[in-house]
Amino acid sequence: MNDATVQETLGVTGRKWVECEKLVHSFLLGDWMTNLMPQVGSILDNTDVEVLVYSGNKDWICNWRGGEAWTNDTKWKGKEDFNKQEYAEWLVDGKAAGNLK
Repeated sequence: MNDATVQETLGVTGRKWVECEKLVHSFLLGDWMTNLMPQVGSILDNTDVEVLVYSGNKDWICNWRGGEAWTNDTKWKGKEDFNKQEYAEWLVDGKAAGNLK
């Protein structure tokens, strides 16, 4: 991620990437184990904000199965239709890059 070509492609030149930045991690500890599911449901029901929940299935830090579970369980007007959706292949530049729902 610190390669100049990669950073240029991502539009983040001049930055240093670190795997787990301690200051950011420290600030996020206040939300550790905080259930924000009701707020996400409210955002989906009451605003035009689009919500993206991203989890890499090869990421050993993020619990992608937990993310899948809470997104399926979130109470909102579109829950039933969302849960009926099958996973689809996500393409980037015509190449398979993952799955989405």
